Amino acid sequence: MKTSSPLSALALSLAAALTAQAEDSTTVAAPQFIHRLIQEAVTTHPSIAAAEARTQAAKSAIGAVRLWEDPQLGLGLTAARRSMRQDDGDVFVGFDQMLPRPGLYKAEKRRATVEQQVRQSMRQQTAAELGLSVSQAVLELALADELIRLQTENLVWLRTIVKTAEERAKNPDATATETLRLESELAMRAQTLASLKRQRVQFSTTLNLLLGRAADTPWQSLVLDGNASELATATALKARLEKDNPQLAVMRHQIEGAQAEADAAREKRKPAFSIGVETNTYSGGDFRDAMFAVKMTLPWFNRSVYKADIARAESLRDASRSDLAAQQRELYSQITTLLTEAQNNQQTVRAYNDEVLPKTVKAVETLQNAWVSSKATLLEVLDARRSLLEARQEQKRALTARHVAAQALTALTGGHLKSQGN
Repeated sequence: MKTSSPLSALALSLAAALTAQAEDSTTVAAPQFIHRLIQEAVTTHPSIAAAEARTQAAKSAIGAVRLWEDPQLGLGLTAARRSMRQDDGDVFVGFDQMLPRPGLYKAEKRRATVEQQVRQSMRQQTAAELGLSVSQAVLELALADELIRLQTENLVWLRTIVKTAEERAKNPDATATETLRLESELAMRAQTLASLKRQRVQFSTTLNLLLGRAADTPWQSLVLDGNASELATATALKARLEKDNPQLAVMRHQIEGAQAEADAAREKRKPAFSIGVETNTYSGGDFRDAMFAVKMTLPWFNRSVYKADIARAESLRDASRSDLAAQQRELYSQITTLLTEAQNNQQTVRAYNDEVLPKTVKAVETLQNAWVSSKATLLEVLDARRSLLEARQEQKRALTARHVAAQALTALTGGHLKSQGN
């Protein structure tokens, strides 16, 4: 009986030593660490390369907008009697040039420029989504490592308690069921630990693929950041959203593009002018005459067509404005939801740290000492220890959920795009 108390104390000291050793060899999944990984992913991920190629294509399209149309050169021959050809000429050379349409050119140039801005904002949106995926993968991996440490610590405790139960079983008045129950609990927790380790491999593989690394690249053990930064207010987050959210930027540029399309449609209904010159020469080498001409298109015959084109462009512009307003409401709702989730989980973490965990640890220690003194049953000790393990796991899950919500808010407000030169 007296040998049990030192064994119990040894279990606690081993668990503490194991936890301290794990903390010494871990990397904290802090915002700075996550941001570095996001930058690595943005540098290597093919979706970003594709978005950049589309941006470059749109930039090239700006230079493809022409102010002058290609000139036309015409050549004609006359088949007639020689005398007629000598009098009137038999070789006709003509040259026509469409005059610039400055209003249409400016509208199409503006539309091409807006398209390039749309593609650039879409590239930023892709980077923001990729950054959120990376941050979530890092936090999932860190949570898996935290749960593995808790389960490992619990296994150390169980193995030590098994030894204590074996010592107690030597007493003639003791029952052999305690050891069997503990061994059953030990086997179950060992399977849980093995499952968590397999899940960790899944999370690390996902993160490696996002970063462009080999799928089996090993990861050092991660630990969740316990020093959560202060959350911004809803008003401040909305202001950042309006300024830096790439999705809203895309939609604003689309409105500008639709307006440029409408302006181009209005310019197309105006007459277009061209100038031309035609010379008449006899094939024997004599010049006969030259004619200069100014030509004008007559767009009034297609007035209904141009009117429909303008109406189409204006309707698309109005639709883009409504889409922007709807998306703003949706993102405002997401900010409120994420901020509430982050605040709730932050309060949950504080409650576990300040109240739940200290009291549960005290209950486990009290019941464990009472069991050693035969004043409590093994079932009471195991139930208390399960409660402690569950409380620690829930505290880690709440901390992870808080960080995930904060990272989602960062992604919505363009925080993942900072220091990327975008």
